[in-house]
Amino acid sequence: MATDTEPTEAPGTTDGTGSLAGRRLLDYRLRERLLSGTLYLVAALLVAFLWIPLAIMIFLSFAENATTIFPFEGLTLENYRLAVGSSSMWSSLRGSMVIATTAASIATVLGVLASFAITRYRFKLRELYRTFGIIPMVVPGVILGVALRIYFQNLLGILPGFLTVVLAHSLYGLPFVLLIVSARLYTFDESLEEAARDLGADPITTFRDVTLPVIAPAVGAGFLFAWIRSFEDYIRALFLTGPNTDVLTIWMFSRIRQLDAPELNAVSTLVVFAIALALAVAMSYGDVSGYVAGTVAEDEE
Repeated sequence: MATDTEPTEAPGTTDGTGSLAGRRLLDYRLRERLLSGTLYLVAALLVAFLWIPLAIMIFLSFAENATTIFPFEGLTLENYRLAVGSSSMWSSLRGSMVIATTAASIATVLGVLASFAITRYRFKLRELYRTFGIIPMVVPGVILGVALRIYFQNLLGILPGFLTVVLAHSLYGLPFVLLIVSARLYTFDESLEEAARDLGADPITTFRDVTLPVIAPAVGAGFLFAWIRSFEDYIRALFLTGPNTDVLTIWMFSRIRQLDAPELNAVSTLVVFAIALALAVAMSYGDVSGYVAGTVAEDEE
């Protein structure tokens, strides 16, 4: 029997399914645009958060009023003249460079040897040994500084000074070398060394001509990491320096506490450009920059 009721569109018909799919597609594209826009906004805010303070510092290094932008009183190179003419700054800079270079060299030698031991030999507690080698990287600086000061001064009888800072920074830089070099050795094709030995090369020749060229960028990146970590360290140096040990970070903090250090922004700007120059040199040599950025594995693929 016929009825007056109009037929309703059943779920799953062609028109209904097409309309629902269209709405879902629009919602999906809208969510994609919102997500993409949010990510770009967050990335821009992060870049601004990182670079705006550095940009202000660089600007103030050329400003006559070195403590604030407003009121703006003009530009000058007097701050750089004061920085270059400061004998205490040069003494602290030389001290930091010597400490960083010595500590990074020790950390690199020990880190490379430890990496070969971990990756080439099988022994008990190997992973525990690697873990303890990495731990100094995550121990808070205050705790490590206090512990090393007590250890050096009370147990070994070594007074705080150049040696204690170098040893502490070597310990601090070791994990960076160990992580980077051991990761490279884990992916190293040892058949290349076997082929060299089959052709009559002795172990030293094999290491010099086959192994070292392959791992050299990783070693360079580890040294660079350890050097920068030592050069910019303040906390560990504060606990372990002596009266005759000059460190740039401690000098900078002592100057900023005086609230009248117009050359401080100039020194900081020169340090930023020096580190940028060092990274530029590293980028021109092998894959050092890739190891520093952590993208070398992707590049190799």
